[in-house]
Amino acid sequence: MAQGKQKFQAQKPGGGKKPAAQAARGPRKGGRTIAPKKARVIQQQKLKKNLEVGIRKKIEHEAMMKASTSLPKKLTVVTAPEKGAKKGHPSKSTL
Repeated sequence: MAQGKQKFQAQKPGGGKKPAAQAARGPRKGGRTIAPKKARVIQQQKLKKNLEVGIRKKIEHEAMMKASTSLPKKLTVVTAPEKGAKKGHPSKSTL
């Protein structure tokens, strides 16, 4: 028991392996970004969305111009507030 040589070398307390301790902490907070498997499909979706937004804005602008020319009074369009703006005051654009 007390005789013979030790099979392992004694270590200082608290001097454990740090990379292993970090992995054992568990999952981290926050979202994960996962790289897309099909980059071409993602690019096509982005292009399609940008085209849809552009077309919608153009149609809205044309409708607003037609409505403003037929009315004797200035047309005021109430739009949704931006995400960073204060709540309670809708933003207005006057033509």
